[in-house]
Amino acid sequence: MSLKIKGLEDTLKELERLNKNTPTMLEDTVNAGVQIATDEMRKQINMLKTSEEKPKKGQKRYPTKKEVDGLKESLGFTPVRWNDTLLDANAGFDGYNNQKTKRYPNGHANQMIANSINAGTSFMQAQPFIRKAANAAKTTAIAEMQKKLNEEIERASQ
Repeated sequence: MSLKIKGLEDTLKELERLNKNTPTMLEDTVNAGVQIATDEMRKQINMLKTSEEKPKKGQKRYPTKKEVDGLKESLGFTPVRWNDTLLDANAGFDGYNNQKTKRYPNGHANQMIANSINAGTSFMQAQPFIRKAANAAKTTAIAEMQKKLNEEIERASQ
């Protein structure tokens, strides 16, 4: 990243040009990072253990293939939005899966299933995939966001 500035007038012109593009540049930068986090979450979901058989009394089960498929289908990220002076974008789960029951006629909420798998329940074995995804994606996402921001600044400076 380099800015070539000669004199105060050139400095002001350069800053004004960058300032006009700042919101878009920052949104594109955050999108690059959240995309990497979402991809890593998808990898972690693909590595989840599943089981179809009913556990014996006192044993915990793993999620069913349908539950994991519901997570895969519903995984996404929110559009970048401004929150005062911060930019927010979140990776997560939306909607309901196909497992309709009397208690859940629309299907199970994917967020509920993700939390149950991640933290475990009285009947489901914990598989903390969300923290693993966040830790695995952090360094790569930061590097990609820095690269994207440098590209955006370079493009705006031309």
